[in-house]
Amino acid sequence: MMNGPFVTEAPGAATADEIRKIIGPFEDDVVMKIMRITPTVDDVRRAYSWLRSDEYLQRHLAHNLPAPSARVFEILAAEYPELGDPVL
Repeated sequence: MMNGPFVTEAPGAATADEIRKIIGPFEDDVVMKIMRITPTVDDVRRAYSWLRSDEYLQRHLAHNLPAPSARVFEILAAEYPELGDPVL
């Protein structure tokens, strides 16, 4: 249960530090949005890997990510749409 603006960590959920190690220096609000999903480190890795993949970047193929990873991916893609701009 969340009380106020604080995010509590679920067992196995990625911490803010772990998320930043994977995705880099994103804004705090982006990290907090991701933490609200309570993804695991693997969920965050899968989402970020897909965001940076040739299949997504060059061909814009749809992902087949599990639900938590898909939600993390959607946050990252919405915050930084330029990462998904096609390479011409």
